[in-house]
Amino acid sequence: MKEQLFVYKNGDAVEVKPKSFCFELAMEGYISDNPNVLSNGTLDLMNPEVEEYEKMIASNKRIDLLLRYANDTKAVVELKNVPVKNDALNQLDDYLNIFRRQQSEDEPVIGLLVGPEIENDVLKRIEADQTLFNPIFGVELQRYFDDGRWLVFTRWYIPQTWNKNKRDYTKYVLNNGHHLLGKGRLVYEVIKDYLSKNPRRTIGELQSAFPGTLRSTTSGITQLQVVEDETKVKPQDRFVRYFKDSLPCADGDIVVSSQWGKGNIDAFISHARNMGYSISTT
Repeated sequence: MKEQLFVYKNGDAVEVKPKSFCFELAMEGYISDNPNVLSNGTLDLMNPEVEEYEKMIASNKRIDLLLRYANDTKAVVELKNVPVKNDALNQLDDYLNIFRRQQSEDEPVIGLLVGPEIENDVLKRIEADQTLFNPIFGVELQRYFDDGRWLVFTRWYIPQTWNKNKRDYTKYVLNNGHHLLGKGRLVYEVIKDYLSKNPRRTIGELQSAFPGTLRSTTSGITQLQVVEDETKVKPQDRFVRYFKDSLPCADGDIVVSSQWGKGNIDAFISHARNMGYSISTT
């Protein structure tokens, strides 16, 4: 959405013309020097730091910028210096899937699709398209120059499901240890410890000890097992829905679900405490 900017000079409203970035690398350099331009207090995305530039994640696939916000949310940033089209949105969703599979921790990851203008059909998909696997935000970034001053404005477009499913960033301590664990990592470490103490458990016995009902939604529907036989997991789900490192049972290897949030973690914590685990929050 193109905005008109006016400033008052000598009592008259004078329009300031936009000064677009000529190249994507120029936009990347500007954001790298001024990362706070991609802050959003309403979303608790503040004080971003650039972790990496031009990060290669696969052959011929490269992330423009990787940001980390103060709340530990990582943002994969796709930059365009021209109006943003659907192919850029599809590209970013693909990059996010690859990047998430490469992460060993359950840190929250979002996508930022940044450009001077985002086409309406793209905005509709960002805000309401349920086929996008990852949370992607649209950010229109417009730059103006007037009397030696650079003026930059951003407009954010937010997925409709974001506020309903807003992440809770509570960290946990297991058995009075020294590591702060996110929700998914807490589950993984409990099951890893349980197996180290019970190495003769079969996959079926482990699933009985940690039943899929612990991951039930508020409607009572179980969408995913807590642990699953690695050989039964679909290849497209292996590193998206489960932790990278498998764990050994008596009759095969299992993988642990990484899909945990404030809607299902309490049941698991209560179950683990009943098994004798000490879990506290920070």
